[in-house]
Amino acid sequence: MPVYFLREGDRGVAVWRASDEAPEVFLCSVDLVAYDSESQVRDNFASLITVVADHFRRQHVVEPPVSRLAGFDCERCESPEAIDLRFHAAQSSGALDLSPGGFPAGCCKVRIVGAYGGRPDTPQPAARR
Repeated sequence: MPVYFLREGDRGVAVWRASDEAPEVFLCSVDLVAYDSESQVRDNFASLITVVADHFRRQHVVEPPVSRLAGFDCERCESPEAIDLRFHAAQSSGALDLSPGGFPAGCCKVRIVGAYGGRPDTPQPAARR
């Protein structure tokens, strides 16, 4: 976030850019005759530039990435499932798994109402003879 000093005619202008592609933001200017002849003017001008640039740096906030849960109720829900889902969505960069109802997998609104076939990872009763 550099500050640039430009000479424009009879005045010096300080501008700030948040990045190389960002537009210039005017900070302050000074008469070049006074700036070139008085060290106190240069020192005070440098202090002013620093304070004003810091003001803009504090206001310049990097946009947070768009939530992978944007548009889903889970983005604002406070249920434990939603908190867990937000954590996992922020850690993962893969595709978001959706239930047949269109909710993210793990959402508190997803209900299993039936299943077909068995689950091989669950204990099975012993066969009778």
